[in-house]
Amino acid sequence: MKRIRNIFPFMISKFVLLCAFRHLKKKCKKKHARRIQRFEAHLEKNIERLHKTLMNGTWKMHPYKHIVREECGKLREIFYSSDFGDLVVQCAIGITLGAVLNHTLIDDTYAGIPGRSLHKGMRRMYRKVQKYVGKPIYVYKMDFKKFYLSIDHDKLKEIIVHKIKDKRTVQLLFNLIDGSPTPIGIPIGNFISPILANQFLNGIDREAKDRGYEYYRYNDDIIAFCESKEKMRKFQKMMHKLADALKLVIKPSEQIFPIERFGMDMMGFIVQRKRVLVRRTIERRVRRDARKLKAKYTPHRARGIASRWGWFKRVKSGVNFWIKNVGCTIKQFKNLEKTACLAT
Repeated sequence: MKRIRNIFPFMISKFVLLCAFRHLKKKCKKKHARRIQRFEAHLEKNIERLHKTLMNGTWKMHPYKHIVREECGKLREIFYSSDFGDLVVQCAIGITLGAVLNHTLIDDTYAGIPGRSLHKGMRRMYRKVQKYVGKPIYVYKMDFKKFYLSIDHDKLKEIIVHKIKDKRTVQLLFNLIDGSPTPIGIPIGNFISPILANQFLNGIDREAKDRGYEYYRYNDDIIAFCESKEKMRKFQKMMHKLADALKLVIKPSEQIFPIERFGMDMMGFIVQRKRVLVRRTIERRVRRDARKLKAKYTPHRARGIASRWGWFKRVKSGVNFWIKNVGCTIKQFKNLEKTACLAT
């Protein structure tokens, strides 16, 4: 593996910091509107300040703020910095060093990587399943317990040193890791947390691929399958050894089963031998929200349903389900006058 060298001067240059700010302004305009306005009011001065502190090695993360948010029925602790400049620095690291690190990942990792959508992962899984015509398929499904909050700092630093041969870049990443609000784990709300998490599990990914297993990962959710149940049990033992080496805990809900029993539930889809379905929990939410929208139309409810269209548009049965329950096509959400069909 070729180690990354001499990226620090470019990564913290004023040009990259300015590009990072413009990227955040475009992507996070609503989420950080006030913080963006305050930073942009003295843009040149703030960029110059960040550049100097990074060059001098005196830059550090500001204190974190903490919120608890419910996502998909789970309570998640979200940590984010109180200073918008910290987000600009993390974004600059992400669009330079992060882009290089993402090229070292396997093709079947689909979390926080530009150009690797959920639909691409679903299609690759389905195409692989089609090659097992007339053969049994046994699936191993697992995930880690509180993955982001259980990443060991020392193990993560070892991986970073192995990947990067640039002392100032390594020291900057160490400052980010040591500035975490918890002694173990990395904050979910940080811009570069998905990049570091993918690198943390990259060794497991490559070991599974080198052994010849059909292997797919989204964040900490892992699915592997082959034609032999015995091979899957060997894979399970291997995963436990690799997880112990990284000081991770696999949830007790892990299981090995034939694909005909549950299908492969991952990334919001259920991949079966002859078809792909949308996850049932997503269908139930759309059905429930559609009833509320028909009872009383509001733009907020319409946008909430429209945001889930991405799961249905690439699945054959998904479009029919959408029209049957919502009552009109997605194009009618773009104009409020056309959504009058929902009230009928």
